[in-house]
Amino acid sequence: GSSSIPNFFHIMKRQFTETEWGVIKSMSNEWMQLDMFHRHWALKESFLKAIGVGIGFNLQRIEFSVSPLQLEIGKVYKETKMLLDGDEEEEWTFEETRLDDHHHVAVALGKQKGFVQKHSDVCSMEPNPPQFTLLTFEDLVASGIPVALEDSAYWDNFCSKQESPVKQNSLSR
Repeated sequence: GSSSIPNFFHIMKRQFTETEWGVIKSMSNEWMQLDMFHRHWALKESFLKAIGVGIGFNLQRIEFSVSPLQLEIGKVYKETKMLLDGDEEEEWTFEETRLDDHHHVAVALGKQKGFVQKHSDVCSMEPNPPQFTLLTFEDLVASGIPVALEDSAYWDNFCSKQESPVKQNSLSR
């Protein structure tokens, strides 16, 4: 929705550390910078989801050192490291991959009670490394069961609504 990539980055400035911005802006062109931005964003979002907090969390508290800089489509990487409040968080592993030329996926795996995390060298020697599977909408809903009978009037009513809310006069309440 921004007029340009630099304007978008200006709006998002507070969401990344100076070091992360340095990596993002070190890419050779704006599209590659945007791609690196999305990779960092996927990593941050994966961590927030893993710890169960919302976007109210100060994202500058977490900093990612991405490795390698370029990800091969379909290959899962575990080399990226995270700093929390300036300290490396060795108990966290981030699995990331590129699904295609435009989509990054990141999953945060943290140490949980009773869970012994494998050393990264052992993980990379697994005979069948983890893979991400790209699912279509149809794949996701194929086994879904409706919670209510279909009501065509509901859909017609939904479609008749205005695109955006209209500001109501305070006297009309």
